[in-house]
Amino acid sequence: MKGKNHQSEHPQVRRLNELMTMKGISKAEMARIAGVSPQSVNNWFLRGTIGKTSALKLSESLKVSVAWLLGEDVDESTGLTPKETQVLALFRQLPEAEQERMIDVFQKRLKDIDDYVEKYLRGRYKPVDE
Repeated sequence: MKGKNHQSEHPQVRRLNELMTMKGISKAEMARIAGVSPQSVNNWFLRGTIGKTSALKLSESLKVSVAWLLGEDVDESTGLTPKETQVLALFRQLPEAEQERMIDVFQKRLKDIDDYVEKYLRGRYKPVDE
C-alpha cells in the first residue's frame, strides 16, 4: 500500500494532514489550490516537503500561516510563536507613547548586542603578538 511510504511523522506531513482535516479537503483539492498535479501532492507526503510556491498558495487560500504549514511551532493563523504572541499582547496594552519608547529600547538593546558581539569577535581573532 502506498500510504506506508508516507513520512507521517515529518512535521510538514503532519501539518498537511491537519490541514486536510481542518478544512475538509482532499489531496486532489490541495493539488487544485496549489496548481500542481495530484502526483505532486502525493510526493509532498512521500518526501515530507512541500515547495515554497505551493505552500504560499495553500497558505493564502486556506488562511493559515506559511510557517505553521511548514511545521514550525507557531500559531496556525498568525504564524507567531507563543512568546511573540505574549509580547504583542503586552505591547498592545501600552499607550502609543510607551509603544514608541519600547521600540526605541528594543532597537538600542539590539545595537548593544551587535556591538558586544563585534567587539568579542575582534578580540577573539586578534593576532597574539599585538
